[in-house]
Amino acid sequence: MKKYLMFLLTLVVLLATVITQISANKALPKPSFREPFLELTSPKFGQIKAIVWLDNFILAENAVLVLATNLKGNLNYSYLTYLDVVTGESTLLAEFPTHQYLDKVILSNTPFSGNSIITAYIEGIFKTTLTRDADRNLHTQQEFIPINGFDEANSLDFKGNLYYSKANDNLLYVKNLEQPAFPFFETNNPPNRDMTFLRKPYQIINANNLDHTLTYTSLTRDGIDLYSMNFAGLPLTPNNKPLINQVVQAQAIEDGYGFIGMKFSDDPSKSSDNQTLDIFMVRRNRSDYHDILKLNTIPFNTDPLGAVPALSSTTYNEDYSLVHTSYDEGHRGKLIICNYEQEPKVILEAENLFGPVSIARKSIPDPTGPLVNGDPRSKYILYFTLEEDMVRVKICDDQGKLVKDLTNMLMGI
Repeated sequence: MKKYLMFLLTLVVLLATVITQISANKALPKPSFREPFLELTSPKFGQIKAIVWLDNFILAENAVLVLATNLKGNLNYSYLTYLDVVTGESTLLAEFPTHQYLDKVILSNTPFSGNSIITAYIEGIFKTTLTRDADRNLHTQQEFIPINGFDEANSLDFKGNLYYSKANDNLLYVKNLEQPAFPFFETNNPPNRDMTFLRKPYQIINANNLDHTLTYTSLTRDGIDLYSMNFAGLPLTPNNKPLINQVVQAQAIEDGYGFIGMKFSDDPSKSSDNQTLDIFMVRRNRSDYHDILKLNTIPFNTDPLGAVPALSSTTYNEDYSLVHTSYDEGHRGKLIICNYEQEPKVILEAENLFGPVSIARKSIPDPTGPLVNGDPRSKYILYFTLEEDMVRVKICDDQGKLVKDLTNMLMGI
């Protein structure tokens, strides 16, 4: 009799485990949010996918990076170009077969891997390093890094090592690419330190080398939640609870030592038709320190193309500036800046804003003054507008003053 009871108990436990696993692995519907994107075809560059500031960790120059695609034979190829926003001079940095999901430009600064621009191609990642010689000539050093199965990757971050997720996969992947500090101690057969974690990631958000932490989002029954773990896989919250619930969008801050994003507000008085978004920033992220700054609250409305509001940040020691868009019910936008220890400030409105934004500290000379470098601590925002069905690409300062219109440069006019 005792034997039968033990059998029944074991069977019940097995059934409960199977039911739990089925429930846990049941495919959850992906949110319908669309991240800010570009729809811009240039006769000069092709189908432009991304335009971002070249940040000062890579080169302290007044330039943007343009990632575009073109058909080459029967294949789509991506082209990464350096564009000087003052002179309009452009330099092709790299070309590679286009990845089916990833069109992100990552600016990486690590002690071991140096200052690199990371882009994805169909078989792995493409690493570009920029330098200037004594005569100020621009030089590029390039490296293809193939990665098995990377054609299915749908999110990534690179901080010396590569962190990525795959479509329809429950694993979080870590590809060890760091060079050893003392290579002469390495054997001919070093251990493979690549890792995988069963984390069910939706998107990789940020690998923070300073605190050795990784943040990622995962789909839950309530939407998208953001989680945090150390590089060895240990969760940084009790019982691996979400660090931030109901996230709409998140990304790394400029120096990579934290992240920014937006989440649904916790205000119970807001109905599903009147939801608001909290803009947040995390400057550091350790197991003993989670300082989540709430910088602003905006209505949950989309841009004219149906994408959620955009955001970007620049940091310098304790100082920071976060810029974001906000839209009313008619999809008319505002550009808002949140500075260190200051109230959010609207710097642009009554313009038909759409798509992503990018902020950086640059030294662009005043076009109305003498041709000398400006203040290298000045902050400039790259943004996009729709004017009479034409996309315009502009730069303003942190007061909203128009500094440059890049449209003709990008269109080759």
